[in-house]
Amino acid sequence: MPAHHSKPLSYTIYRLGLWYTLYRLVIVTGLLIIFQLVYEKLSVDFSQPHLYFYTLIGYCTVCSLQFIVFKFFPKFIHQQLIGLFVVDLIALSLLTFSLGTSNLNLSLLYLIAVFSASILLNRKTSLMITLIAVIAVVYQQFVGSLFDYNDLNNIGNSALLAFLFFVMYGIGRIAVQRFRLLENITFRQSVALTQLQNINRYILEQMEDGYLVLDQDYHVVLSNPAARMLLGIPTLFAQEQLPLAKVQPDLFELLRFDPLDDGEQFTFESQLSAYHMHIKVQHLTIAQQALILLRLQDVQQLNQQVQKLKLAALGQLSASIAHEIRNPLAAIVQANELYLGSHAEQQLLLQNMIRKQSQRINDIIEDTLRMARNDSTHPIRIELNSFLPHLITEDLADIQHLIQLQLSENISIQFDPKQLNQVLINLIRNAVRHNSASAEPVLIKVQLTHPKVWIDVIDYGNGVEKRDISQLFKPFFSTEIKGTGLGLYLSHSLCEANHAKLSYVEQEKGACFRIECSIKDK
Repeated sequence: MPAHHSKPLSYTIYRLGLWYTLYRLVIVTGLLIIFQLVYEKLSVDFSQPHLYFYTLIGYCTVCSLQFIVFKFFPKFIHQQLIGLFVVDLIALSLLTFSLGTSNLNLSLLYLIAVFSASILLNRKTSLMITLIAVIAVVYQQFVGSLFDYNDLNNIGNSALLAFLFFVMYGIGRIAVQRFRLLENITFRQSVALTQLQNINRYILEQMEDGYLVLDQDYHVVLSNPAARMLLGIPTLFAQEQLPLAKVQPDLFELLRFDPLDDGEQFTFESQLSAYHMHIKVQHLTIAQQALILLRLQDVQQLNQQVQKLKLAALGQLSASIAHEIRNPLAAIVQANELYLGSHAEQQLLLQNMIRKQSQRINDIIEDTLRMARNDSTHPIRIELNSFLPHLITEDLADIQHLIQLQLSENISIQFDPKQLNQVLINLIRNAVRHNSASAEPVLIKVQLTHPKVWIDVIDYGNGVEKRDISQLFKPFFSTEIKGTGLGLYLSHSLCEANHAKLSYVEQEKGACFRIECSIKDK
């Protein structure tokens, strides 16, 4: 047996042994009471009534002492168990001998003793107890026949009983093997579960966000140090499942009088805490128990994180702008240096170069400002069957002959009209620019796929290289020399602001940019 399994197994053997000592005491006490009550009527059936009576007295006394010792002095358990079964065999042999004939009840007690020994003792010792029981049963019949107390024919019954002893021994050993196997599995699972709980507890304690779990009666089921710090809950209550009303009455009053839905968020301040908190509610059902999970965050810390993200984004944007402006600025400087020493025709070319590069710098700045303005979004219901034709004829009049609109039914969506106008103009002009001259017009296709609407802008040019697809919506990425790389990034950001999604859909030929947005019911 592995060393790390000995402790739980020894405790189990002790508990089973304690129950067995109690069983022996109850049985022998019952036999003694029955003998006292029916002795006058049944005395003729006892070959040795005095031996039977004094054996019961001694057996009851020894069982009582063994029960007390086993319960209150749980040392040398294996040796004590051997003593129990040796006493049982001696006592049962004397009782059977005093009856002078085979007795079914005492035979059953023999079987129980053998079976218990096979479970509580190791294999060799339990086999020794079984052999002693067999010898005692067989030879007591032989001794009885010498004193003319029994007939030799009863030896056949004793042999059958001895055979049953071996059967019970075998069943007991099989039961022990199964029991030990199950116990080992249970022990390993309990160790793994304990390790997992310790890992979860460690992770929970290291989290900066606070987590508080409440039951239906608003008792604290679990709380991590961050939650206790934010709520001002004393550390001495950390391991206690106390009512929330006792440890944080302000939060309790808020939750009790204004039950919160799943996913709801709110800010919270308490007189017991110095923190201003942002709390998110999540309802859980674990083991058929309804729980409330509160995620608590320090508002000041959240603001600091947002500020850090803004500064990081600003730094990245500034670096990108500097990188993008450097090339046209270098071209302008070089053209300016060459301008003075060149003839009129070259000067005209240099002026044209300076103008184009200046325009490129201006485009970068305009797109950056448009992106940085981050105008507030005001989504309204837009009917596409009127919005799209108006967009093509008014804002894309110069290229409307290169555009084909496919809209089968009247569909309404929720979107900011100015921002949708900006996104579509950008996508359509890009598509016209990349469309093949000999191909069909650029297709604007609107599809209704419940519960979403797809607005596809499709061209039939060369499409986007697979290596470039992952970079499409990143700022300053462009496959064109003249492009700023901010158009698709800005369009993607505007779609997200309107709870829509802009994505690229691969096609066999050409490119397809899809706006996926929600249907606006009438």
